[in-house]
Amino acid sequence: MTNSMSDRPDIAIFGAGVWGTALAIAWAQAGHRVALWGHTPAKMAELLATRRHPRLNGIELPPNLHPMSDPAEAFTARLWISSIATQASPAAWSTLRTHAPKWNAQAPGILLHTSKGILADSHQRLAEALEPLLGLPVGVLSGPTFADEVARNLPSAMVMALPSSVSDAQAVTLQHQLATEHLRLYLSRDVVGVELCGALKNILAIAAGLVEKLGLGHNARAALITRGLAEIARLVAAMGGAPDTVMGLAGMGDLLLTATGPQSRNRRLGAYLAEGKTLDEAQVLMGGQVMEGASTTKAALALGRKWGVELPIAEEVSRLLDGANPKEAVGRLMNRSLKSE
Repeated sequence: MTNSMSDRPDIAIFGAGVWGTALAIAWAQAGHRVALWGHTPAKMAELLATRRHPRLNGIELPPNLHPMSDPAEAFTARLWISSIATQASPAAWSTLRTHAPKWNAQAPGILLHTSKGILADSHQRLAEALEPLLGLPVGVLSGPTFADEVARNLPSAMVMALPSSVSDAQAVTLQHQLATEHLRLYLSRDVVGVELCGALKNILAIAAGLVEKLGLGHNARAALITRGLAEIARLVAAMGGAPDTVMGLAGMGDLLLTATGPQSRNRRLGAYLAEGKTLDEAQVLMGGQVMEGASTTKAALALGRKWGVELPIAEEVSRLLDGANPKEAVGRLMNRSLKSE
């Protein structure tokens, strides 16, 4: 199934989940011609027929947004954006690039991704894994954004982190291309820090959901978020990221939203774990949605060991995912040896 576009698309989004579709809607509403690729032909045919994503509350796709399952057609776009789940991305892009005729001639010079995780097998950041695979610079879009609010044109802000191989002129061009009246976009050169913040805050959101469900109070949640931010900062600094990133949209902003917002999947996972449910049971209850924090936790701990960084909250979340008693996990955190802040 394909849907032919009379003009070359401005933007192609690879990954038609709720977040990829929300961004496609926002950019199409801003006047861009957007190609939205998904790997399941039946689902893309349904999206093309109904013009609505089932998890975006009935928001209609703009007429200049074109769902498709033919990657070759999407690859004609001037800008490529990957909204494929972190763990699936390397394999997906290994296959996708074989469908792009004249790869080097058609490649727009950069790939932006919107995924928030660390690869479970290699413990790599996604840009780190995709750049050698694709032979392109890879940047990241991240920040405190829920999909349905972006699709409904509610005011939102994100950060776009680009590697040094992307010129300043190209960076500014991309910023102006992707910013809209409702989506403010800030530039960064800290790809390492932005990717790590996006991944690690999901782990902390699991812990926040647990704290809330156990009824431990606002004091406990505030302490968790604050100490979690310090945990993120230690690893970001050890791996070469910038402190300003941790205190910005990708760090503090995204952590606050994900740890407190009712739409946060990772926060809901923490609540289910507090009820004594297993990870598999929670996955079923959440309709099979991807919860990046669950697959990222052990990879983050591996990075902590590699770089000599202590991640006590992540350690307890890892135990919880393996079936540890929730109240005992909280007790271990509260009874750690006292230290200076």
